[in-house]
Amino acid sequence: MKKILLVNDDGIEARGLRAMATALAQDYDLRVVAPASQQSGMSQAISAHNKIKVEKYDYKLAAEAYSIYGTPTDCTKLAIEMIYADDLPDVVISGINDGGNLGTDILYSGTVGAAMEGHLHKIFSIAVSRVVNSKLSFEEVAEIFKGKLSELISEKPYMYNINFPKKIKNMKDIFRYTKQGRRAYHNEYAREVDAKGNVFYFMNGTPNDEGNIAGSDICAVQDGYVSISPLKIGRTHKKLLHELQK
Repeated sequence: MKKILLVNDDGIEARGLRAMATALAQDYDLRVVAPASQQSGMSQAISAHNKIKVEKYDYKLAAEAYSIYGTPTDCTKLAIEMIYADDLPDVVISGINDGGNLGTDILYSGTVGAAMEGHLHKIFSIAVSRVVNSKLSFEEVAEIFKGKLSELISEKPYMYNINFPKKIKNMKDIFRYTKQGRRAYHNEYAREVDAKGNVFYFMNGTPNDEGNIAGSDICAVQDGYVSISPLKIGRTHKKLLHELQK
């Protein structure tokens, strides 16, 4: 039986995490290590200068579960390097996130960051997200994902970023393999001044997905398909490097 480490960034009590655990619990040896609270937007941040509290958690769907007072990446890193160092998972699954992680969202996503940490440790890893206001329930997403999982799992430490659309166009033709698109935001911050004159800013942007082409994750999801994008760690601009080395 494959051993799965289930993590997320929405917190250990999140509905998406529970739906995924429910779908996978009977067919996999499941361990849950998730943040104690909401940790969206943390990317691959780690608690480099803080003590990280770890608590055993009563999560009946899993063989064992821990609540981590840290970031999503802390969860994966602690699980692999400490908690299960002598019993490593075969697969790391992060999600189901409540909100898409498309295009350049992946640079900020705690869901993707937690999965990327598994990939960094040479373990096959997947991030799974559902776009905002999707008509698909977390339970439906989890069941569809479960049906695809055995096909995706590899002995090689690949990393996939999977996004579910608002509505699936054709249940007989669900998935598209895609590349990372590009997403910007309009009016990303809103400004607020309280009665004492203190100034505050908070995230309040709407995505701008203009300019994406067929084959991108964004276009696939907009067209009603589940996007599967293979990701990697390296960011070296190889063409520019080659020119500089001449």
